[in-house]
Amino acid sequence: MVALGLALGASIAWGGSDFLAGLVARRLPVLTLLVLSQGAGLLLLLALLALAGQPAPPPAAVAIAAGAGLAEMVGFAAFYRSLAIGPMSVVAPIASLAAVVPVAFGLAGGERPAPVAGCGLALAVACGALVAFESDPEGRRTRRIAPGAALAAFSALAFGAFFVGTDAASDSGGVAWTVAVNRSTSFAALALVVLVGRRGLSYRAGDLRPAAIIGLLDAGANALFALALTHGMTSTVGVIGSLYPVTTVALAAVVLHERPRALQALGVAGVLVGIGLVTAWGGA
Repeated sequence: MVALGLALGASIAWGGSDFLAGLVARRLPVLTLLVLSQGAGLLLLLALLALAGQPAPPPAAVAIAAGAGLAEMVGFAAFYRSLAIGPMSVVAPIASLAAVVPVAFGLAGGERPAPVAGCGLALAVACGALVAFESDPEGRRTRRIAPGAALAAFSALAFGAFFVGTDAASDSGGVAWTVAVNRSTSFAALALVVLVGRRGLSYRAGDLRPAAIIGLLDAGANALFALALTHGMTSTVGVIGSLYPVTTVALAAVVLHERPRALQALGVAGVLVGIGLVTAWGGA
């Protein structure tokens, strides 16, 4: 029960962070939002690292964790932009397809997941394509790619690379060090972009609080999920944690009154079911 509670908390925190990021990204430049949110999350993860007291990891683990952090930053940039221009009820499920990347990586390395996981992978990919298309707003009997869908798909690939790299780094470097290096690298890269490009961060004092909440929710979710894995089975914890788009879609429906079309709603449900199947049986 402890593991399930922690995983559920991580899922809700991730979904809430994504929803709030979608709102803030519509008025703040993506670079500004990334710097502010990533900086807040970094402070939390450094504090957790200090409390964990883990020994320093080997250089190879640091390099892998740093690469994973860069992939995560690229994923966030694409994802936040997709949230700013597209409906959250469409974008969030597509981005959640990141969960199938580690499975594909394992297949390439010779792993053979259970047949159920293979069915889940096919279901998630097919329904992700279904979600990405919407009816033409002018009423013609044609369909087009929904705004933000392509960026969301790209973010899924980047987040998937982040999952693979973080898993590899944490095997030898420890979870606390890995997530701290992830976020330190991404924040340093963002700071370099700001300095080299001589681009000032455009924001108002009122933007600091929501941006910080986004970063703290995301970093806190990472910590909760990692802690959940130490208390329960990976399959069970993974199923609960992978359902974070449910929170984003639910908030978008309640707060923004977003209503996906019937086929898109079916696609959202299919993506969530497929992700759950892949996460639960991908390592079998």
